[in-house]
Amino acid sequence: MGSGPVRFGPLRLWLGVGAFALAGAPVLPGQAQPAPATEEARPAPPIPQGAIPEVEPPADVPVMFQDAPPAAPAAPEAPAPEPVVPPAPAASEPVAAPPAPLPAAPAAAPPAPAAAPEAPSPTPPVVPPGALPGAAAPVPPAAVPAPVLVPPAAAPTPAPAGGTAAQEGGEGGEGGEGGITFGASPDVAYAAQIMLVRGHLAIGMELARAGAWDDAVFHFLHPMEEIYENLRLELRRRRAPGFAAELGNLANRARRKRGGAGLEADYRAALARIDRALVAGVPARVRNSAPFVAEVAARTMRAAAAEYEAAIEDGRLANVVEYQDGRGFLAETEALLNRNAAALRGAPGGERDWAEAQAALAALRRAWPTPRPPSAPAMSVPDLLAAVARFERAALRWR
Repeated sequence: MGSGPVRFGPLRLWLGVGAFALAGAPVLPGQAQPAPATEEARPAPPIPQGAIPEVEPPADVPVMFQDAPPAAPAAPEAPAPEPVVPPAPAASEPVAAPPAPLPAAPAAAPPAPAAAPEAPSPTPPVVPPGALPGAAAPVPPAAVPAPVLVPPAAAPTPAPAGGTAAQEGGEGGEGGEGGITFGASPDVAYAAQIMLVRGHLAIGMELARAGAWDDAVFHFLHPMEEIYENLRLELRRRRAPGFAAELGNLANRARRKRGGAGLEADYRAALARIDRALVAGVPARVRNSAPFVAEVAARTMRAAAAEYEAAIEDGRLANVVEYQDGRGFLAETEALLNRNAAALRGAPGGERDWAEAQAALAALRRAWPTPRPPSAPAMSVPDLLAAVARFERAALRWR
């Protein structure tokens, strides 16, 4: 046994010459060593860091280690999770000694300590039915929203020929006047809108002469509020004179209920201005031709029939204004034919077509017997539409 350090448990003794004496070796004279100081008289050398394990092994099992050079530091790794320290067991239960940390490259493995009671195994986790142990719980797929079906955009309706905003709805779709320009040529559309203006003024004058001023005011205002705005750009494009002032004069006189010669003069002035707008906007060879006149007349009567149909509700003429609009359009259609009778009757087959057109107009007059509507319709809608169809057939032959 050499004079190196001997470690017995936590106690470290440094033995010198006295160790040989204890072993029976002779002590040479003059080399007697004084008795070693007791632990109370001599402080123990400092214990290096880490020399004492955290928990002492059992006292009856000697543990001897030899000093070994410190192991080279390992490469830095991700910090391991801190071990969970189990709670202290109750006094009545046996204490399970935690395993001592393994030393770096021990010379010999220490004898295994006495078997300690096994700690209760943790309760196994609850595995859902159909899931494999240790496998991650299936993640439900994200809800996929139903596709939104966007209907295709409707193709824009081509604007009919005519060059004015009124062609897409006439008078804003009011009654049957909205479709009078649908599919018409620019000149026919322009003349057809002027026919609507003349028709409103015609029924307005008839009502004013009868003393029905409230109804007359409405029809005098209607062209300015509903038709003229659509005509304004077309008048400018065709370099035709406007007639807004003349329409305003008639409406103001009707508001004041001032009839007589002044009203008649204002009416004639308005018609003259409107005729100038037609003459300036449509060439003579077009506006005086039988096909042109026949088409404008047929479109005006189509609007009259639609107004009559819109006036009937529950078997009675409930909408007075629509009924009166149709009467005014019929009157202006007859006036248009009479102004152009020579061209119409002089066309090939003109006498025959003229007679058929006049017969159809005579039948249609029964639908509008008076400026104010009767209590019940004088003509059924099917009969009226049949009469309008006969008129259109004659007009088509002129074309």
